Amino acid sequence: MSDKIELQRWKDVPEVIKLSEEMYKLGLKYQQYVSSGKNDDKPLARKTWQQLSDKYWDLLYEIVDAQTESFPASLTFDDQERLFIDFGFLSDTLTPRNKNFDAARALGSKAVPGIFQYGSFSDFIAECWTAITNQSPTFPVVGPSISERLSGMTAQLKELQETRNAAFRTILSRDKNITGPELDSLCENLCDNLIAATKVTLRTKEFREAKDEYKQELSQARFRYAEAERVLGIQISIAQKDEMDPLGLPEAEEFEALHNSTRVLARKIVYTLQEEEKLARRNKRIATECAQFSQKMMRTELRNMITKKKEYMAVPAKVARCEQSLLCPMDSEPMLYEAASKLMERYGNLDMDMFTVARIRMYGLPRVIFVPGQGWGTYDWGDHTILLPMFPNTSTEKSLAYAAGTFRWDSDEDRILKNTYENIKDNKGKSILEMAKSFYKDYFLWITKEREGYRILPKDTHNAFIQMFAPRKTEE
Repeated sequence: MSDKIELQRWKDVPEVIKLSEEMYKLGLKYQQYVSSGKNDDKPLARKTWQQLSDKYWDLLYEIVDAQTESFPASLTFDDQERLFIDFGFLSDTLTPRNKNFDAARALGSKAVPGIFQYGSFSDFIAECWTAITNQSPTFPVVGPSISERLSGMTAQLKELQETRNAAFRTILSRDKNITGPELDSLCENLCDNLIAATKVTLRTKEFREAKDEYKQELSQARFRYAEAERVLGIQISIAQKDEMDPLGLPEAEEFEALHNSTRVLARKIVYTLQEEEKLARRNKRIATECAQFSQKMMRTELRNMITKKKEYMAVPAKVARCEQSLLCPMDSEPMLYEAASKLMERYGNLDMDMFTVARIRMYGLPRVIFVPGQGWGTYDWGDHTILLPMFPNTSTEKSLAYAAGTFRWDSDEDRILKNTYENIKDNKGKSILEMAKSFYKDYFLWITKEREGYRILPKDTHNAFIQMFAPRKTEE
């Protein structure tokens, strides 16, 4: 990487050149103050770094303005621009990278297909532009599209079902009373009717608003699945009581976990199917609001949408009480999209009821946006997005758990969680903000430790979480 800030695509744009030079001079001045070793230069170093950090937004706006000048159908960002926008990297001199920050590896990492739609900050900007200009949505660079997510999860579900069926056949091989055709029919009903049965169980819009004939078809599919599941339970119970060769408890629990994983994945697929419609509705609303705008007004609207996100992008650092600069820090390496998305999906599996809250039923699943800077994850209520800083403070686990916990707390409009949590003895007399901070901390311990079988929380808090997150009827 060059010592200077070089954005090749915009090397002939005066505004970008001027700002890049200003930032380069500030960066050199900062490095001089840091390396001088003089105590008097320390406050000057902090002040200069803050000035450099503030110009992140100025340069971002200039890059966006330069690209939208020609009013393209979609926005694209090259590797240099992505390193700046998504990681806050300017140059090796101005923003020295941690030794473990492999730029090629970071840029090449991809989020896994799952229940969440993952995107980088540059993906978010590109998405805003297509909504404003009423163009077809662009696919996120760092994560799969909705269709790719559905395809990936469907393939994963098929693989899980085949594994479950093979395990079930092995368990039932000891029972001579079940014929091959009966077993085939049972496995077929469990596989073919799962998605339809899940739609009915969740009372999706598709089911509630279906015409009588289709609604009856879905209901019958649910009945066939429920009946097959009932027979499955009976057969497992019989196998456990087999006098000659009983099925052990560990094997039975392992099979139940495997079967349950198919139900969980089916719920994720159904939630994602619903998200597709709601995302289209959101984009149509934005396009309608901007339909009468001139090109200049549309470009201004893009700036406005970025500025609204700017306010929340300062929250992760504030919550973690660390440096609020969005520029690349030298003391930590960035998360990789693949590893972070796998962990986020795991937390979703451990708290599936988060996807049944009223806010999701209204606005769909929250998108997950990886943003530059340090801190712990948070939830942007205004835009219904989960924000994950690329450089987590303390640990990736804590950052992601705080993000999920913030979403849980902020989306608790029915006060199912709040009413229980505020009655814990240790929480008496706390302000709303103190209560929220306490909940994020406890939720982190609950989802990373307690859900893994470790008792960490105090007894009263542990019992409250058991009550708050007890299984509830899910409906849309």
